[in-house]
Amino acid sequence: MTLAGLLPIALGGAAAITGLYLLRMRRRQVVVPFAALWQQVTRESESRKLWRRLRRLLSWLVQIVVLLLICAALGDPRPDVWLREPTTLAIVVDRSASMSGPTADGGTRLDAARVRAQQEVAALGPADQAVIIAAGEEVGVVSPRSGDVAALSAALATIEPSHGEADLARALALAEHVVADASGPRVLVLTDGALDDGGMAALDRCTGGAVPCQLVVVDGVTDNLAITAFAARRYPNARDKVEVLAEVKNLGDTPAVVELDVEADGVSVGRRRLELVPGQSKREALGDLEAARARFVAHLRVVEDPAPGLSTELGPSFDDVAYAVVPPLSPLSVTVVTEGTDLFLEAALLTQGDHVELTGVTPEQARAGHDALREADVVVFDVAAEALPAALPEAHVLVFDPHRNDPSPCPIAKRTDIKRPFLTEQLRDHPVLANVVLKDVNITRGTTFALEPGDQALVRSLGEPIIVLRERGDHGLVAVGFDPRQSDLPLRVAFPVFIDNVLRYFEQREPGFVASIALGSSRELALADLGVATEGVSRVRVHAPDGTVREQPVEDGRIRLRALLPGFYEIDPLGGVAGDPGGGTDDAVATVAELAVNQTGSAAGDLHSRLADVDPAVMAGEAPTPAPVAQGPLWTAILLLAAAIVVLEWASYHRRITV
Repeated sequence: MTLAGLLPIALGGAAAITGLYLLRMRRRQVVVPFAALWQQVTRESESRKLWRRLRRLLSWLVQIVVLLLICAALGDPRPDVWLREPTTLAIVVDRSASMSGPTADGGTRLDAARVRAQQEVAALGPADQAVIIAAGEEVGVVSPRSGDVAALSAALATIEPSHGEADLARALALAEHVVADASGPRVLVLTDGALDDGGMAALDRCTGGAVPCQLVVVDGVTDNLAITAFAARRYPNARDKVEVLAEVKNLGDTPAVVELDVEADGVSVGRRRLELVPGQSKREALGDLEAARARFVAHLRVVEDPAPGLSTELGPSFDDVAYAVVPPLSPLSVTVVTEGTDLFLEAALLTQGDHVELTGVTPEQARAGHDALREADVVVFDVAAEALPAALPEAHVLVFDPHRNDPSPCPIAKRTDIKRPFLTEQLRDHPVLANVVLKDVNITRGTTFALEPGDQALVRSLGEPIIVLRERGDHGLVAVGFDPRQSDLPLRVAFPVFIDNVLRYFEQREPGFVASIALGSSRELALADLGVATEGVSRVRVHAPDGTVREQPVEDGRIRLRALLPGFYEIDPLGGVAGDPGGGTDDAVATVAELAVNQTGSAAGDLHSRLADVDPAVMAGEAPTPAPVAQGPLWTAILLLAAAIVVLEWASYHRRITV
């Protein structure tokens, strides 16, 4: 029943109570002697008569109040938020790294998002429900669908910023799935708008989908300086020395100054003061560092005496530090199968110095399966007059003129023989041909190759492949379709450079080359690329920077790693099978590998919102007003109040206050 429908009842009841109070009280008459004397004793003063009238008026008002309260309880009054249709709200909180950026009031963007989410939770009606989803590199439901305001509020307090980009695509898909079949579905996204292309596409799909989706954009300060690249490498021709390269970018809107500090194993090895205008990036290289130091950390630090007009604000700290690992140093084992007449090839290999462990094997020893072929990292076949062995070794292979003698075990099939081939086309951007120019090389004869899917024609002769690269699992094969001694190539600088490039390319595929991966990406890694022998390894322990340790299985010498924290990771190979007491021991069976994980690029550190041009129709607007009273049957509270008034009136009556 509505309050308007109860109005006649209230008016009728008030009239009845008023009528009862207007009735005169009939007193019983008793005849006594000396009546005049009693009248003088019982006569009241004028002030006492007035109080008696007021007491009766107070009693009448109490009864009217009780009547109105009972009528209000019958009408079951509730706020509008309680009377509307129930809604199911999915709150998606962006917790990407940029949400740790500051706001104008000194807090963080994530703090502002939590406040707005708390306001949404406080405005829920008694039949409403909400679910809270945190969107970082990993997506998680921090509070399941519930109408418990206290539980939802406690879940909001647990959300912390991550170190990378938010996977909004998965988060919004999960949110739509949770609320799609519920009453009054709605998705609310709380973000700062500093999103990558995937996040923008996900928002477009959400706001244009079947489930109503709205945005709340949290503003913040956009000034930020970030380390956008950091790497360490050994010098190509001085393997005992290390060079470190760092790139710093000003992602803000004001000129800034910062100090770049690079540490090696905890000791500072170089500092640079950098002044950058908005959008500018600078690269700094530190050279001639001792290779004995394996771990490098770069820090951005505040400059104490900046020039006028330069900002020293570094912005959020997640991109103010970067990590690099120097791959372990080990000589490259190279075996040359030669009859000893190609002095040009031997000279090109000898220029590698201590970087290469060079072993010579005759063609007869190679066909007999010499141990040097099985133990080598790279095998070079100089087969000007001798046939290749029946099967190529399991190593990187560089072979010259493989089809001089038929049949040939070379896995790259011959296409045709050519007299006086001309080298007309080459992949100049390929590492094997870096700084190599093969123009006008005179060649007596050669063969071209029949390519298969995945093969790369490094050099062509009038469109026909004559130098080909083929990847064979973990190894590579470079086949040169002519004998260098039947050309003038060994007389050119290009020949030793070509040999050096091939060895360097193969070396980068050898253990220890992979030393860093991107934060948040799920990547398959070969243990051999990390400098770990795979024989007898069935699982590994991964030691994260925060001290957590987890075991992962090894399949075909590979693991899949997804790093969610920047820093140094250790890969500890183990024997046996996880969970199998008899499957082996937990003792390490190979060298522990180190891996550096960093932010990549500047997308995460760019704090500018990309939602400035979003349709205002998809913006959520101001925060809702919380319910004025707590949830529950309001008429119960009204009846309790009426009962309390009746008790007070009863007590005052018996104490002769209102009578």
